Amino acid sequence: MSLLDRKLLRDISAMRGQVMTISLVIAAGVAVFVASISTYDSLLAGRDGFYLAGRMPQLFVTLKRAPLSILPQIDEIPGVAAVQARIVRDVIVDRRASPLPVSARIVSIDSGGDEPLARLHVRRGMAPPPGDAASVAINEAFAEANGVSPGEDMRVMLNSRVQTFKVAAVALSPEFVYAVKPGLPIPDDRLYAIIWMDRHAAEAAFDLKAAFNDLLVSLAPGADAQSVIAELDRRLEPYGSAGAVERRDQPSNRFLEDELNQQKVMSVTIPFVFFAVAAFLLNVTLGRLVAAQREQIAALKAMGFAAFPLAAHYLKLVAIIVLLASLLGIPAGFAFGAAMVESYRGFFRLPDLAFRITPWSVAAAVGASFAMAAVGVLSALRRVTVLAPAVAMRPDAPIAFRRSWIEGLIAPSSIRPHRMMILRNVAGRPLRTALTVIGVAFAVPMVVLGLFWRDAIDHMVDVQFNLVERGNVSVVFRQPVSRAIIGDLSREPGVLAVESQRIVPVRFRAGHRAYLTSVVGLPDRSELRRPHDAALRPIEVSSEGIVLTRRLAERLDVKAGDAIAVEVMEGARRKRDLPVSAVVDETIGMGSYMPITALNHLAGESDLVSAAVLYADSAAMPALSERFKNLPMIESVTVKSYTLASFMDKIANLVLVGAGVLTLFGVIIAVGVVYNSARIGLQERARELASLRVLGFTRAEVARILFAEFALEIGLGVPLGLAASQGLIGLIARFHSNESFQIPGVIGAQTYAVAALVVIASALASAYVVRRRIDQLDLVSVLKTRD
Repeated sequence: MSLLDRKLLRDISAMRGQVMTISLVIAAGVAVFVASISTYDSLLAGRDGFYLAGRMPQLFVTLKRAPLSILPQIDEIPGVAAVQARIVRDVIVDRRASPLPVSARIVSIDSGGDEPLARLHVRRGMAPPPGDAASVAINEAFAEANGVSPGEDMRVMLNSRVQTFKVAAVALSPEFVYAVKPGLPIPDDRLYAIIWMDRHAAEAAFDLKAAFNDLLVSLAPGADAQSVIAELDRRLEPYGSAGAVERRDQPSNRFLEDELNQQKVMSVTIPFVFFAVAAFLLNVTLGRLVAAQREQIAALKAMGFAAFPLAAHYLKLVAIIVLLASLLGIPAGFAFGAAMVESYRGFFRLPDLAFRITPWSVAAAVGASFAMAAVGVLSALRRVTVLAPAVAMRPDAPIAFRRSWIEGLIAPSSIRPHRMMILRNVAGRPLRTALTVIGVAFAVPMVVLGLFWRDAIDHMVDVQFNLVERGNVSVVFRQPVSRAIIGDLSREPGVLAVESQRIVPVRFRAGHRAYLTSVVGLPDRSELRRPHDAALRPIEVSSEGIVLTRRLAERLDVKAGDAIAVEVMEGARRKRDLPVSAVVDETIGMGSYMPITALNHLAGESDLVSAAVLYADSAAMPALSERFKNLPMIESVTVKSYTLASFMDKIANLVLVGAGVLTLFGVIIAVGVVYNSARIGLQERARELASLRVLGFTRAEVARILFAEFALEIGLGVPLGLAASQGLIGLIARFHSNESFQIPGVIGAQTYAVAALVVIASALASAYVVRRRIDQLDLVSVLKTRD
């Protein structure tokens, strides 16, 4: 074994605490990078595979009623590769075990599930064969949430009559990877089902013999989707088409795409932040470590060692640290990624969703770690090796201490000698002090980055479910009805307040941008649904224009005062240009508002309502829910407490899995930063501290001087880190927001306090270790002069 290799082993043994903490810092960055990239690739592979095998269509059309005889005309449209006509209708399931009405969407199938488009993937049982009008297949999410198995009965309200079907199969569909009730942003698998039944049974149930009200379209390779959409809309307008929707705006796919895009952004932004902080810390830590061994390096040069063997020696140290970090970080990244994918498994219903490590992410993480560590070592080594050995072996010249500007801010009578030493040491080494302060400041946002997600979710819930949606029950009617029904609902026992809503499908156009959605009509001075601006002030919906949520305004690239074209997608299909009267902030989904009277006028209708929002006594809720099950005009019922519970169960848990791991990694980085700053500070100051001991200072007095300097640096770094946290979180939140959810960059006081306490606790633990090192200082060996 060579001399340098023996030195390497001794160095690693002597610095084992620093080697381990530096390795943990790198391992955190490796784990986040590998997990983020691999989770994104796993989700993408699961989606693409299912879409391909399940023949996911590119276009979706909802209409009133069209004869099957027009399908050959649709097939002739240039760019159309395949079409499938279906019957789709929303119904109520009479499930006695459920405390609330269970909504369901019935979808007809023609070929026993092996459809030309949106093919079923059967998980259990067998899909109803053609001609079987007594059996149905149901979606897996509903079956698991309610314990339904093949062979059980399902009672469904069809045209005011209860009809019983046998559950023949539990299945998945690429169309319903994320099965959500219309009008809700998140799924509630207990109260929403997808039911696939044979076409003949659907025709008989909904009086659609030889007709359809839903169309799926697959495009030929290279086809222009917009041209096909325009032709579909033209040909199907006489049949009540609500407009063709591209795959990207289909509800299930849109949320899946949003999550994929967010995961893709996360795979870049979060690891970049971790690696950037780790790179800075490694450069500073390893650079100071090499500088502290200046005299040893000079002695080796004097013994004839050239610069290259010395560089190789320190690169071996880097390689060992990175190897240790990789051995820790890659398994941690696998565990983190597997936990993320597992949390997605109950959220996105994909048949083949398994975590697979992306090989290039491992190579990139290890290579980047080694490169950034090597830069810090080699740059510091170069500063030493350029010096002549005789010069480098001398201790650094003492700093010319003088009265600093800090002392000018303090009354002379209050500056005792040991305080003056502390102030002049801090002010006399501005670069070292600044690097330590910046390192501590970087540690704080790393902890905040993991903790703030809970604050963001709490803020989303408060804004959306308390400020905007103030009712606790929502009902949607099968079709628009007279406003007189609002009076009937207000007389139901336990109903304390009720407001009407009108929901009209529209297409917005602003320049070359278009978006198919619905406008919600609100009554004057609405109290149960109140849009708010960015400052959380309620906004009154103006009768002279239309109100858009911020995400929708950004999608259309418009702002308050701009005009947009509004095309009603039902009835007379009127068109009108309306000014954007206001832009409001909502954390979930994209929407728009108008006064209900103005919306009915735009649609060319009388005083109609599509839905009602109620505020009901919680004690009356069971009886009210049972009553709603038996009202034939009600299509679906939503209770806010159940929606909120589903939100917390799905979205919150999905986010908090990653947030918990990021918090752990943030704490590791904070501990690594603070501990290494303290240890290297001791190593750099060992000669000075030993000199003080020789001059008669006690161990406690020497430790107090070093710790006071460190406490001052911590005291400066923590506030800077807290200030930097808001900017970092605001940036991360902006990158992670999408059309489904707007992540607020909100940080609670408790999060700030926890982050600061983590850093302070790390400092206290480091101080304990350093104090033991001070007590063990060998005064003779430290003060030896190496001339």
